[in-house]
Amino acid sequence: MMNKNFLYILLLTTLIISSCDDVSTVNPQLNYKEYIVVKSELKTNLDFEGVYITKTLPLNEPYDTNKAYVKDVIAYLMIDGVKIVPLHYFQGGYYKPYGNLIPQTGETYELFASANNVSFYATTKIPQTPIIENLNYVSKHIDVNVKSNSGEVYGAIWAIVVPGTQSAIDMSNDFLSVVEAENSVLSPTTFLSTKDLPDKYNSDSYKNYRCAKVYAYDTPYLKYFQTKNNNQPVSNTFVQGGDQIIWNVQGENVFGMFIGVAEGSFVHSN
Repeated sequence: MMNKNFLYILLLTTLIISSCDDVSTVNPQLNYKEYIVVKSELKTNLDFEGVYITKTLPLNEPYDTNKAYVKDVIAYLMIDGVKIVPLHYFQGGYYKPYGNLIPQTGETYELFASANNVSFYATTKIPQTPIIENLNYVSKHIDVNVKSNSGEVYGAIWAIVVPGTQSAIDMSNDFLSVVEAENSVLSPTTFLSTKDLPDKYNSDSYKNYRCAKVYAYDTPYLKYFQTKNNNQPVSNTFVQGGDQIIWNVQGENVFGMFIGVAEGSFVHSN
């Protein structure tokens, strides 16, 4: 009799405990919010590649590039507040003007666009092509001095380049840092460094191959670079990560970069 009573109590206790567990399933579809994503680099003295516009998709469905394209955007550029250039949808998510458009140093470009009842805006100034005044290979990395121009920020990469050419065998995939132009009259150059070169390129056999290249950006790129890793996962489950990335495209439920950039040439280190 005691055994039966014990089993009955155990079963009842189990049912009570089970009924207290509120097990809920998170439906990714219910938490999904659509965002417009904008990406565009306006490169000094090079043909404008267009504005790449997509949208986010729900996490519970396979990513399909064709579904991500936004094909009904109404968009145009305004150059220096005077010239208006309509943008039209081409394949692959790009919006471009009919005919060539080559951004020039000092020009200001504004993007006006709307899609899915969402309007967005961005502006950028086209920087000057960066000029390296001197550079030195120093203990695994390359130190660079670039001519300063107000309103610009700079990043430098290392590269392994065939001597006498602009043909790179290998190069850095990112900057060590992005540095704001030095505006002091007493210091007309801006100092920056590359990331460390891989060990194999630090031997004397690569002495004549080591190069640096500098990229100049409009100033909003600095804040983006400093915050672009904020949404990376954190290793500690109990720590909430993900401060906001600072983009320069403005609008509700819209993010991205519309930025002027100028690419320098490969210069061999000393």
